[in-house]
Amino acid sequence: MNIKHLKKFRDKKNRIALISGSGELPKLIIRELTFNGIKPVVFSPFGLEITIPENIDRVLFNLFDLEKLVYELKKHFTSYLVFAGKITRNNFTDENSVRLKSISSVIKHNINIRETDDNLLRNIGIFFENQGFSILSLDEIIPDLFLREGLISKKKPTNQDKFDINRAIDFHKVISKADIGQSLIVSNGQCIALETLPGTDAMIEFVANFKSKNNKKENISEGIFFKSLKVNQDQRFDFPVIGEKTLKNIKKAKLNGLAFFENKLILLNKEKLIKLADELDLFIFVVK
Repeated sequence: MNIKHLKKFRDKKNRIALISGSGELPKLIIRELTFNGIKPVVFSPFGLEITIPENIDRVLFNLFDLEKLVYELKKHFTSYLVFAGKITRNNFTDENSVRLKSISSVIKHNINIRETDDNLLRNIGIFFENQGFSILSLDEIIPDLFLREGLISKKKPTNQDKFDINRAIDFHKVISKADIGQSLIVSNGQCIALETLPGTDAMIEFVANFKSKNNKKENISEGIFFKSLKVNQDQRFDFPVIGEKTLKNIKKAKLNGLAFFENKLILLNKEKLIKLADELDLFIFVVK
């Protein structure tokens, strides 16, 4: 899709830098930008395996050396930053470093990796803005991947599923306030799993194992999966995505489908995933 407003980012003296973690989302962003005549430069941490096209400039950086990172960003004429992909706390491998020190102009500003996710990412954002960079949100780069309210699959949620979705919304507000995670699973109105540090797929696997050990013949709902940006989360960072693997895991866990807030989650390869959901007899329901 050719996006007219991306033309302003084609100036080689005002480049977009993609601060990239692992996963498919960075590749999708690179594809969208290059399709629109924009060649980003990709910055990724040492030790993190990512795959990008050979014609795209890549710079490796030390997560604990923000001064050098800022220097490299400006050296490559970067004005705009996009954050995408998975970088976990496990990537912070220097056990002796509990803080990322800013450069001298903002020496009073410490980025503490022991903060909750939202606070940590907000402070990182403030740091880069103080260095003169603008941080772009994904809806400025790939707006056509965002989904509006309604059913987008052939299968429809049952009344029990809709009840579980409403309960999931209530639970999601709670975990958002506690800054725990972005996803959860609800069955019969009960929250049976929350996403924590191991991640979404580990949570779904837990539910699958739990069900296999407690497979009593009871007339109960199989449950629903819910994932979205946390309430009041800065959507420039840690934007939730779902890919083919997660969809298949949802089916393996014998859940009925998935739901999320409109414009608060991205389906990677959207058309392909909707088709896969239909093949797996799962519903995809977008709530406002």
